[in-house]
Amino acid sequence: MPDALISVYDKTGVEDLARGLIGLGWRIHASAGTARHLSGQGIDCVSTDVITGFEDLLSGRVKTLHPVLHSGILARGGDRRELMESGQPVFDLVAVDFYPFETVFDRDPEDPEVAELIDIGGPTMLRAAAKNWEHVLVVPGPACYGEVLEALSSRKGNTRSFRRMMAGRAFGLISMYDLRVALKMEEGIVPGLRYGENPHQKAWFHAYWPARGMGLVELLHGQSMSYNNHLDADAAISLVSDLPGDRCCALIVKHGNPTGAGYADSGAEAFEKAFSADRVSPYGGILAMNCTVDDDLVGSLKGLFLELIIAPAYADDALERLCKRKKLRVLRSDLPRRSDLELRSVEGGLLVQSPDSSAPETSSASVVTGRKPDESELSALDLAWRVCRGVKSNAIVIASEDRVTGIGAGQMSRIESLRLACHRASEAGLSTDGCSLASDGFF
Repeated sequence: MPDALISVYDKTGVEDLARGLIGLGWRIHASAGTARHLSGQGIDCVSTDVITGFEDLLSGRVKTLHPVLHSGILARGGDRRELMESGQPVFDLVAVDFYPFETVFDRDPEDPEVAELIDIGGPTMLRAAAKNWEHVLVVPGPACYGEVLEALSSRKGNTRSFRRMMAGRAFGLISMYDLRVALKMEEGIVPGLRYGENPHQKAWFHAYWPARGMGLVELLHGQSMSYNNHLDADAAISLVSDLPGDRCCALIVKHGNPTGAGYADSGAEAFEKAFSADRVSPYGGILAMNCTVDDDLVGSLKGLFLELIIAPAYADDALERLCKRKKLRVLRSDLPRRSDLELRSVEGGLLVQSPDSSAPETSSASVVTGRKPDESELSALDLAWRVCRGVKSNAIVIASEDRVTGIGAGQMSRIESLRLACHRASEAGLSTDGCSLASDGFF
């Protein structure tokens, strides 16, 4: 007879699950509170205190954290057979949900009720069952009850792929639960965000640990970072990190899109080349440098309002001048390349992809035209293609060897992006003769 372990805070539908399992020949074990509820509904079950020898400890804080229960969840192979032969229950199904931490998420983190609703036993059992998915079917909450009973009713329903799918759901539920707890614990300690993308939205910045990427950025001067500041700074750091570091490079970003980029032997000259492609959009934008910001570069910024400037280092006199700008945020970053998975939320889920951090190999690219590009054109294409990675689709980047001359971004038609890139180059008085063009798709 297969054994099921049920321990739920939300009792919605749990009687149907238990009755369905019993009807399929299962034996029900339940934690104390769940057992009392099921017994009150006339459902036969075995309370876990019969197995563990205690009902609960610490006024209910410890109920399911017991070696016998977790052995029954985690056992496999010979250990599983040995436990069964000894008469100890070995669980084939574990149904668990969590304390409703979301109900206290808006409270002060020091409120005692917040700590009380951080579930320990539930996530622990769920992780154990999901880890042992080859032997155990994990049921993470009421939303799964009907699906699970349907699968168990069919001989071919409780498959390896079904159990693995349910394990994945369990780990996803645990990760989102733990994220809410982490955000609440960090509140008031980790610098908060005033609001989200719009003033009516709440926002948080949760850094990975050990710190990396944006978690390592130092704010040397200025107000705390906003939600949009983080997005733009991350885009700027990602792009400027991908540009060759043998010369000074300046990159200007506005609303997540680059407006210009330039190479030179000095930071001031590199900035002027980046700025020359578009002298209007950078207002309120971000300047990212891959070299030390010196006094000459700061002098070149006169008259231009920037939200942020990011660089790996600052000369003392340059930093002193920058710190006189009250509305400017001055950041120091070692400009690391991306290494983490990229996550983007959609309604009801996450999109996950590997980072687009590989440098293009234009020198070894396949040439399909009758005339091969010369070294100057290849160098221009190298710059254009590196910058193109950070431009919103449909993306067009026109560049010479040492600067971007025109960018077209975010248009519904790629032809419109091309027209916009050419228009901006023309408006800036920059010639596109001899330039190379990069696009993120086919014409």
